[in-house]
Amino acid sequence: MAENRVKRVVFLGAPSTGKTTIAERVAEHYNTQYIAEFGRTYWMENQVDRLLTQEQLLYIAEEQIRQEDAAIGAANDFLIVDTNALTTWHFAIDYYGCALPELDKLADESKDRFDVVFLCADDIPFEDTWERSGDVKRKEFQQFITQQLHDRDISYTLLSGSVEERLLRATAVLQPLRSTNPPHIDEFQ
Repeated sequence: MAENRVKRVVFLGAPSTGKTTIAERVAEHYNTQYIAEFGRTYWMENQVDRLLTQEQLLYIAEEQIRQEDAAIGAANDFLIVDTNALTTWHFAIDYYGCALPELDKLADESKDRFDVVFLCADDIPFEDTWERSGDVKRKEFQQFITQQLHDRDISYTLLSGSVEERLLRATAVLQPLRSTNPPHIDEFQ
C-alpha cells in the first residue's frame, strides 16, 4: 500500500485510560501495524527516582517518530500509534515546568502528523501499578491533555465505556476512511 494512503491514528489519554488495550485491538481488527508507546519501555529501563532528563524525553519523542516512520510502509490503511510527542512534551512540563525547544517543536508538529486522534476517557477503573503516579495524577493529566487538544485546535474523538464500546466507536470513525473493502462491523465480536 502506498504511504500516502495510510492514515496515521493516535491514541492519547492519561496513564491507565486504556490507550494500549484499545490501540492493540484496533490494530488487530484492521490487521495493521501498531507502534507501542516507546516512552513506557524506555522509562521503565532508564528512570532514576521516577524521572528522566530533558534529553531523555526528547530522545523518546524522536525514537517514537522514527518507529512510526519505519512502520508506515508496511501498514494497511492505518498506522496505529499508542501516544505521541505531545504526551512526551507533557511529561517534560510536569517534571520540569518546561521542555527543550526541540521537544516543543515535535509537540507542535504532532497536530499535523496524525489524521485521526482518539482521546481515551478516564472512566475506567484506575490500574494502580508501581510505575504510575496514582488516580489523582491521572485526573490532572487527563485535564491537561484535553485542554492541550482544545488549545492546539486538534480535533479528536472521545472513547469511553468498555473496551467493546470503545472499539465500536473507533471502528465507526475509521471504517469510512479505509481504502479497501470494509469488513462488517460485527466481525470483531
